[in-house]
Amino acid sequence: MMLPPREVRDEHGRWSVRRAWPSSNGCDLEVVHADGRLRAGRLRDGRVELLADGRDKHLPALEGAWSTGTTVSWRRGRRVVLRAHDGSGYVKVVRSESLAAITRAHDRAESFRGGFVTPDVTLLDAAGCVHLSRVGGRTLHDLGADPATPDAAVHAAWDGWARGWERVLAAPVAADAAPHTSADEAEILLRWRDHALRAGVEPAVAAAFDRASVALTMDAVEASAPAHRDLHDKQVLWDGRRSGLIDLDTAARAEPALDLANLRAHVAWRRGQGRLSPARAHGALEAIDRVAARSHVDPARIAAYEASTRLRLGAVYLFRPAWHSRAAQWLIRCADEPVR
Repeated sequence: MMLPPREVRDEHGRWSVRRAWPSSNGCDLEVVHADGRLRAGRLRDGRVELLADGRDKHLPALEGAWSTGTTVSWRRGRRVVLRAHDGSGYVKVVRSESLAAITRAHDRAESFRGGFVTPDVTLLDAAGCVHLSRVGGRTLHDLGADPATPDAAVHAAWDGWARGWERVLAAPVAADAAPHTSADEAEILLRWRDHALRAGVEPAVAAAFDRASVALTMDAVEASAPAHRDLHDKQVLWDGRRSGLIDLDTAARAEPALDLANLRAHVAWRRGQGRLSPARAHGALEAIDRVAARSHVDPARIAAYEASTRLRLGAVYLFRPAWHSRAAQWLIRCADEPVR
């Protein structure tokens, strides 16, 4: 597999490759111009093709929505997120066949509303647009990475998340919430193992994925808690008073260890990126572990899910040019860690 380059060129100039996702015959790309414009494209058979502004043949609703906001993210053929020009909210442009699943996921968000402000679906367009209200505040990621923000304010934000998440774990699960089991998580992990192998990781690293998948399924418990399924520091916001939670498209029910471990692994990765100081990372981990203890979540299951998430994160970042080298080193360290 050819890994994505750091930048690409077209008639509009140079574009930095911000993110990439492996596909069957190359990579999907998200690129950003020096002036802030964002586009999608793909690397296929050694050639880079960028999509035109507002055009994605698998997302026909994008052309009509394009002028209504600023592009925040764009994965070719999957999803585009636009921030409304007036600041009132966001528009997600998706495949029309995905609308029903996204709507159901947001309907299941009731489990999160006792602890967090969540976006409301304000309009649903059958062509493929989901209009969402804005959730105020700054993300835990941005607060933690900002040297001008006092440590006390960062710790307060994490404490706010912790109070909210304890309420989530105590809340009833929506009756129609789809289960996401440890076997499902292991399947995702092994897909990323295969991507990592095609990206050139050593067999010893791939073997660590295999060990982690076995640990995930060996002592699994019931999928009994409300689950975000993609909980990390860019999904949680803090306005100084309340926490917000966004991107609920994958809401389900799962082991309570899943989200806690996902967040724990992201804290470790942010420290490795230099975006969280040791003191701020320590405070974040203390907040997560406090929730786990008070909610009686099995530490062994958190360890199993965290080992899996660390490997998956490393594989994801192999395909982000700015972080490829660090991700490769991270995976080697993960492979050397004993199975807990």
